[in-house]
Amino acid sequence: CSFIMLDATFVRKFPGKNLPFFQEIRDHYTTEEPLVEVALDYADVVKGTHIETTLAVSHRWMQPDDPDPDGEQLKALKGFLNSPAGKKIERVWIDSACMPQDQPKGSRSAEDAAAFKRMLKEVNRLYLGTTVLILLDMSYVSRFWTQFESWLSMQFATPDGLKPAVGTENERHHIVCIQNAAEQSELHEKMLIQSWATKTPEQAHAFLSKPDVTVTNQGDKDLQLPKIKALDATVQGAFGDISRSLEDELAASEAAAARGGEVAVHVVRGGDAKLASKLATPASEEALDEAIAAAVRGADVGRGGGGS
Repeated sequence: CSFIMLDATFVRKFPGKNLPFFQEIRDHYTTEEPLVEVALDYADVVKGTHIETTLAVSHRWMQPDDPDPDGEQLKALKGFLNSPAGKKIERVWIDSACMPQDQPKGSRSAEDAAAFKRMLKEVNRLYLGTTVLILLDMSYVSRFWTQFESWLSMQFATPDGLKPAVGTENERHHIVCIQNAAEQSELHEKMLIQSWATKTPEQAHAFLSKPDVTVTNQGDKDLQLPKIKALDATVQGAFGDISRSLEDELAASEAAAARGGEVAVHVVRGGDAKLASKLATPASEEALDEAIAAAVRGADVGRGGGGS
């Protein structure tokens, strides 16, 4: 699955009070070219391919048609990106600016609606496979999406499934308290971590299934809940796929080395000791092609009785 993301430099330097919606950025900021497409599959998630350079933002929409009316979220986001913790971030994913929005209602094209649906279906990959910035306000802990995202951000993938990341070298979430939560930031941060850091997928599923965990679109909750229960198996399957891929690569490397050894014998006979030494270790296809060509040239010379 691929996701559209914002170039972090664009966000750091953005002069406005709040970020525009995706369609406005795509259609009106063509000179800056701030949007980049990034592939992110479960192999990337379990290998941590994007953790150092990619940031996913977990935040609540303050109004149904405007996630950040007073600009506090963008202010917090820019503050993080310009801090030591955010200096290596190259790409930012935030839903309002990276997914086609239906604002005003009914304005989203069929193509954009299909892209939105495709990305929404796999959005859990972002919060499992990137660094996550949680913008915590007083109502954050009542919403389905934000709690789901915070739980994902506090886990890391292992061959045995998901394990708690908080307090380990695999910790990758950052919390910035905004709005009224900023008054007692340490308390709110501690409560969020205590609520989610050690929950298993089964416990997370049971909690998020409760009716007091609200969501704007019930269909989103119905779509994501079954995936939570299956996450351990999904992660284990991804590790299994990687293991099989590595085994295939190792077998191919060993076969290439064997072919290289056979070719090296012919090269030595042709007098190219340097190339023969290069072939003594597992060879690249380019080196093998070079060796084969050299061997063929030697055979041609032998048949012709001499060079030009």
